[in-house]
Amino acid sequence: MDPRPRQLHVRLAAVLPEGWRDAAPWGYPRQVELALIAGVFRSQLKQSRVDELVDFVMRSRSHSLLDDLNEIVAGGEEGVVEALGPRWGDTNVLGVPVLRAAVIYNAAKALVDLGISSATDLQAATAAQPAAVEKAVLGVRGIGPGTWGWISFLAHANVRPDAQVVAFIRESLETDEKLTAEEVAELLRLTARRFASDERVLAHALRAYLDESEA
Repeated sequence: MDPRPRQLHVRLAAVLPEGWRDAAPWGYPRQVELALIAGVFRSQLKQSRVDELVDFVMRSRSHSLLDDLNEIVAGGEEGVVEALGPRWGDTNVLGVPVLRAAVIYNAAKALVDLGISSATDLQAATAAQPAAVEKAVLGVRGIGPGTWGWISFLAHANVRPDAQVVAFIRESLETDEKLTAEEVAELLRLTARRFASDERVLAHALRAYLDESEA
């Protein structure tokens, strides 16, 4: 039996804050439009403000299931501006002179061009071809790994661990062995089982811990 998940369980139990299992928002596993919109904003705003935005979008588009990226593409950037409302429709990504509405529209188009329109599509595609989906989304100006991580997390889609997570896992295992992102993802999945949790929730908690350590 591979001893590494047990080692990671011990290491993470020592550093993750109490209540980390309940700290992760549930997200939108059947509403990919909300996952995309919330993910773009959540990378730079507190959860409470994102919740307000999501509530506004849901009320203003109460006729829609919000699980078809073709609707975002069909409405164009102007449609996204309208959906975000007067408070958020004309806001830029922090540090990048581009409207968040444009980022959301271009990301939706990039995913639709890959044949991805629903949350189920995104979940399947990130499991089958994670590198291709990641490349397409990260090619959108205004989206970096952090934003893509939030979009994936909120959509319950797979996201490959980044270099910082891989480095942390290697350090935790006290090994010089080179680990791939896919191998680290599998180790996190097995470790999450030891916590009686979900890989998605554990990965979120680890990401939050590393971000706080950097701050």
